[in-house]
Amino acid sequence: MASLIRVICTSNIQLAAQNCDSPQKIELSPWDLEALLLDLPQVGFLYNNPKENKDTVIQHLKASLSSTLDFFPQLAGRLIVVEHDDDTSSVFIHCNNSGALFIHAVAEGLTI
Repeated sequence: MASLIRVICTSNIQLAAQNCDSPQKIELSPWDLEALLLDLPQVGFLYNNPKENKDTVIQHLKASLSSTLDFFPQLAGRLIVVEHDDDTSSVFIHCNNSGALFIHAVAEGLTI
């Protein structure tokens, strides 16, 4: 029995506390560079379908994610690859508060 996943909306969630400092640049370690060869980690959470106040629950999840990103600003940044003249590349995380992708979707016909 296949279930159909229907995307309701997508949002880009930014840090709750807008930091006025210039964007931070985080260099990657050799272990981080090794991990880039693997599939990128993706996380999904399944919640019960509330009968009431669905919008309130979604807004609360977005606000919680935004507050959490204050402690992990690199998750709201972007991975940057810089090509050098000597045929080498360097990779770093640009913590520019571009945001983390939040997808609100419904898996119809799925039971747990």
